[in-house]
Amino acid sequence: MLLQWCTLEPTGPSSLAAIRFSSPVRVRSIRLFPKHAQPFAQHPDITSETEPDAFFVDIFFNAQPISIGDAKQKQKATNALVPTTIAYAGGYVEYDVDMGNEFATRLMIVRGDFVKLSLAIYGDVASELPPPPTTYTPSVLETVEPTSLSPVLDPSNSTDPTALARQLLSLIPDAPPLALIIRLMFCLKPSDEEWDLPDFPYLPADLDEDTMDFDLDAAFRVTNRPVPDDTPVETLQRFADRVADAVGPKTADQAFLVAGILSHAACQHPEMARLLLDRLDFQKIFDPSVLDEDTLAHLLIAAANPDVARHILASPFAGDLQALQTSALTSPAIKTAAQRLTAVICGWDVLADALWNTQADFRAAGAFLRTAGTEEPTFGTALHALVTHADIVAGLAENLVVPRSMEHPPLLLDGDCVASHDEFIAFLRAWIGVACVLAVYAWADSLPNGECRERALGVLRVWQETKGYREILNQLLLLRQMIYRLECMIEDDAPSRSGIHAENILRALCRSPAAFLSPHLKKCLFSRQPGLCAISDSELADLHALAQLADGGLAAALTELTHPLTQPLTPPALAALRIALALVGRELAQGEEGELHALSTLWEQHSHGLAPHLVAVLAVLAAELRACFPLAPPARADTDAAPLFLAADAALRIVRRLAPAYPLAGRSLRALVRAAADVFACSDAADLIFAQGSPAWDAAQRARQTCIELVRTLSNTAGTGTGTGKGAEVVLRALLQHGAAPGAAGGRDPAAHVLQVFSLVDHLLPMPRDAVDMETADAGVWVRAVVPRVLPDLAAFCRRLDIESRAHLVRRLADLDEGAVGVGEWLVLEELKMLNRALKGLAEPDAEEDFMLFKRYEVGSELRMVCELVSGDSATAIRLLGYLASSSDAAGLLTSAMQAILSLRLSSPYQVGIAERLVATNLDNIDHTLLFTLALTFLRSIRPHIDAPTATLSVLEHALTALRSTPLKSIDPDRLSTEIGGACVLLAEYGVHTSLSPDEADATVALLEWLVQQSHAGLPQLSTLRGLSHDTLARLCDVLGGSLLDPDRADALEFLRVSLSGSADDASVPAPTVLPERLTLSLHRVDAVLRSGMGPPATPKRTTPPQAQGMLGLVTVSPPTALLRSPAVTGLTKTYTANDFRQLRQMPSARQNTSRLPSTHVDQFESAMSSPTMMTGPLPSVPGVPPTSFDGFTGLAPPFPQ
Repeated sequence: MLLQWCTLEPTGPSSLAAIRFSSPVRVRSIRLFPKHAQPFAQHPDITSETEPDAFFVDIFFNAQPISIGDAKQKQKATNALVPTTIAYAGGYVEYDVDMGNEFATRLMIVRGDFVKLSLAIYGDVASELPPPPTTYTPSVLETVEPTSLSPVLDPSNSTDPTALARQLLSLIPDAPPLALIIRLMFCLKPSDEEWDLPDFPYLPADLDEDTMDFDLDAAFRVTNRPVPDDTPVETLQRFADRVADAVGPKTADQAFLVAGILSHAACQHPEMARLLLDRLDFQKIFDPSVLDEDTLAHLLIAAANPDVARHILASPFAGDLQALQTSALTSPAIKTAAQRLTAVICGWDVLADALWNTQADFRAAGAFLRTAGTEEPTFGTALHALVTHADIVAGLAENLVVPRSMEHPPLLLDGDCVASHDEFIAFLRAWIGVACVLAVYAWADSLPNGECRERALGVLRVWQETKGYREILNQLLLLRQMIYRLECMIEDDAPSRSGIHAENILRALCRSPAAFLSPHLKKCLFSRQPGLCAISDSELADLHALAQLADGGLAAALTELTHPLTQPLTPPALAALRIALALVGRELAQGEEGELHALSTLWEQHSHGLAPHLVAVLAVLAAELRACFPLAPPARADTDAAPLFLAADAALRIVRRLAPAYPLAGRSLRALVRAAADVFACSDAADLIFAQGSPAWDAAQRARQTCIELVRTLSNTAGTGTGTGKGAEVVLRALLQHGAAPGAAGGRDPAAHVLQVFSLVDHLLPMPRDAVDMETADAGVWVRAVVPRVLPDLAAFCRRLDIESRAHLVRRLADLDEGAVGVGEWLVLEELKMLNRALKGLAEPDAEEDFMLFKRYEVGSELRMVCELVSGDSATAIRLLGYLASSSDAAGLLTSAMQAILSLRLSSPYQVGIAERLVATNLDNIDHTLLFTLALTFLRSIRPHIDAPTATLSVLEHALTALRSTPLKSIDPDRLSTEIGGACVLLAEYGVHTSLSPDEADATVALLEWLVQQSHAGLPQLSTLRGLSHDTLARLCDVLGGSLLDPDRADALEFLRVSLSGSADDASVPAPTVLPERLTLSLHRVDAVLRSGMGPPATPKRTTPPQAQGMLGLVTVSPPTALLRSPAVTGLTKTYTANDFRQLRQMPSARQNTSRLPSTHVDQFESAMSSPTMMTGPLPSVPGVPPTSFDGFTGLAPPFPQ
């Protein structure tokens, strides 16, 4: 709501004005209006009277706390003034004011160099805050969709990426063409005198200048001016001929001049460079002996033209460049210049191929544009070629634009982005569009033209907040000219929109640590003084400190990294850390020379081991990231996770570069793996919290991939030289222990932590028969030397995983092993052991119901786990199934578990699934006891009133198959008769109400026939079905007779009526307890279950220590206990009175081997009035040591009361 509208006029020597509100208010925003503006549409008579157009305003709010509604004591009002400063640059401006809900104000003081100030204050009237809610009401947060760029501001989706630059250029009267502006701003650089000429910028070069002493020096001067685009080709040809005729013997000066002419011609008319290349013979001009650093610099500028680059690549001169780079006699500066020249030459070839080839190397093409944008002449020449060369323009136009096909250009400048052909074309268009707008901004600032400059800066600010454009713009803004122009814009005394834009652009640029590597940016920051419009004084001080750190170079960076970090990390400390990492990363990127320089600098600081220091830094960063994603509400809600992820990513990359050459010690290596695992887990939490494409999300995904690459590098067993896999063993063990350790999540979700460690382990393990493409060693080393050494840790880690993840990990290890060592088989055996332990817990008497529920869930989970492992047609599943069937250990454990399940009358579909898989295998190799138990399992699982007919039929067939393959000696007739009797009772009851299917009836008859056959073969007990009465047996036969379709089976049924007999009564068949697949318990019940196993606290029994138990072992008295009955020690076993104890201690035998002073008996001690007198003598003096007194020490009190 509108709180106040007024026009202020300052009074007094301090130029103060004040607004007093009738009641406390909370100000939300302040709107300033220019002169003659009408702020309210419904009241056109009200106009603004603000004068002058731009000024600074200091505003002070009286801060008054607001008490909570139910507070017993009202907060006392204070007279504190909260200041803020507004830089008004004209126009309609609104400033947000965040006062919060805890404070209000009744007084607003305004001070500034203004004549009149018209403003509107918006907010609400403050009242007592309501009491905090007692109940929590969940609400749904609205999804915030990112706002897409306007098509006008999105050159990546435009057929003409230069359209926006040309529109901005149209704001300047009589503006020259865009191509000419690019030449003048970045390539040819006219002098100050030429800017003052009336014909500027049209100052064409006179190529036909008739001079008698024309030479290469004259040609170099002539080409430094722009050649008109309408220059006839004949004129260009004559000039090329004259240059070729002026070439003489090979000299360094001549090579420099020719290279300079080519660098000038590279940004001119496209035909000019082609004609010069056709007439010049590089072999007669250039060779390694005449190439110096300046000549190579001019050739680098010339090679930014695609025609020059193509010509050099096809000439023998390219071989000379390679010779310079490999020669040991080449100086480092020339070698670096030759490398940059080669990169630009090859880059144009890659870029030209990427325009039409959908399978081109787009990452290399992006790297070429990054290299081209580091220096102004190279940048200008490349941009001019992209805008004017017909083949490039045509190749770019051939790629159709799909409207809004992508939200932002890909991040190809980072070097890690993988892009498609369409994405690369969008990136190239965005790069051209941004570069052209920068050229227009430079031209508008040079004239100057305020309107065009302000619009261009506004566009740049929008791009700086847009993903894809931000990375392109920030890299190009580091050009010397761009930094200088921003610096000049900030120097204005009065606030201006362009100056505010420039400050915001500079502040956003400083968010990137790579920007501080630019000497131009550091110079700009050092020259800034407090009192800016958008950058506060405290923020400017932080920027000065960061620039000072960057200016200190490698030494300052190493000092920053080796200094212990304090937690929590403040934003300035985190920014300093990122800059230090960027400095070290740049040094290490130079190869072995950079590594040696970094280590030498570290040694000079009396420190060693850069990697261990980085591990300590990573541990702190991981702790900070863990604090960003806690289960409880975070203590610091304003923590930005993006800088933390980026700092961790930079540190991980440096360690990954150093690890192969400088191995870490075991403790540091384990700490590094733990930190990488924490960063990896936090990246997944960031993926769930932050919106896709946000800076925090991008940084998290970048760090996540780096964590994977790091653990693979650390586990590279080939780097050990022995193939023993020690590195992989340490890394894998550290991951497993970190995933299984209690409290390793550090306040985060422990289940999510374990899953993320599992994911990292999954990325670490090589694929079977396909490990060559990975950085880890071959799968054989993992199977023989790595996994077998970590089996206990692996088993403990598997216990923390859910069933799906655990089954996947066991399958991965079994696939990797392929049965060579039996890792998968060992893990299956461990699962069976856990299954038997859980079943033993179910058999405990008087256990609580919730405890039994836990155990039943554990049994069901273990059955599901085993069923998952043996299901499917893969080679691993078949191998593990064969192991279960034939191994005595596995078969014994599975048999024991199955029998326990039958005894406890438990039921699970996974139990039947395991049995079905086993019966479907080769029954000749299966354990006979297990086979009989499987048959009992099938009989117990017959539930015709629940299962589908096909399930009942399948169970009957599987049971008969298992029984037919079981030898008689392995059959327990009583138990089998009982199980079949119970199944027949269920079939009979079901058949009375719903008839059995013909197939079910035939399978039942076949089972009973087998039973009769075995009763005749040596097991007569099988002819009597226990738990099945005679009447129920007869009813079952009637049901079977009504369902059989084959008349021949009627005789078999009659034979069964005669051969089988029942019991007196039907036994009750209780329903089995179904094992739960999910477990849902309240926290209170979970806590009760955990406490049930804890007994009451008690003092442990005192036991004789082992070292004292053999104290009589060296005694030679026989027996040793006779020593206790010796006359010399008889007194030790009696009760003393008075001085008996003193007299006993004075005996010669008692004084041996003792240093204890005579003591007074307690009877005399209690009757005495004071302590016994002790005669003391003076202590010998210690020479050279004066007595020392301690402040606050008052001395000892008397030993006993006097």
